Amino acid sequence: MQATQQSRFPVTRIRLVVWILVAVLVVLMLLNTKFLTPAEVAAIAPKPFDPAQTAADLYAKAQSNLAEQAAPLGEVVPAIQTDVKAAAQQYNAVSPSENSYIFPVTVNGTVIEATDASLRLQVDGVPAQTQVFVPLTTGINGTVIRDVMGFKFAEAPGQTQFQYVGDELRKLMLGQIQALGPPAALQGKQLQVLGATSLLATGNTVPAAKPITVQPVTIKVAS
Repeated sequence: MQATQQSRFPVTRIRLVVWILVAVLVVLMLLNTKFLTPAEVAAIAPKPFDPAQTAADLYAKAQSNLAEQAAPLGEVVPAIQTDVKAAAQQYNAVSPSENSYIFPVTVNGTVIEATDASLRLQVDGVPAQTQVFVPLTTGINGTVIRDVMGFKFAEAPGQTQFQYVGDELRKLMLGQIQALGPPAALQGKQLQVLGATSLLATGNTVPAAKPITVQPVTIKVAS
């Protein structure tokens, strides 16, 4: 009986040592663990995608940076009517898909026709047979500005959110246009526009008779 008790004693002592070591390890782990507050957890958690905020950021960037990349429309139009691909390389065009090009442009032009839907401009350097329009309502397309600013499909969670960014940009563009006042009052006025024009090339030249639409980032009456 005594031998049995003595044989059990080392086992009991080993178990005790093991439990002590485990307890020490747990204490050390706790001492080296940083517990985060709910606010800290929220700060490091992935942010949900916000199309409106993304559009606002892109729009602000376009307003401040696009002019550095843009070329006068009076230079771009004759170039694309001669050689689209060469013009795309020369004038910083973005190509979101095959044979699709978006050119950042500046426009100084006179309003020669004003409707509720658009303004038609006369622009130096643009052939007389090429009509130049700035849309005011349904023709406003925020996806053109989204794409010319380099926002990629992979940066959105999916197709719907990618489209929403363009929709939100459209709202911001419409706000700029509404600040101009009634379109009829702009007849004969000189406008300054910063924006982009897009085209889908079916060949390596664009016919002079094909109208040009400029999607505006900023638009104002020249002083």
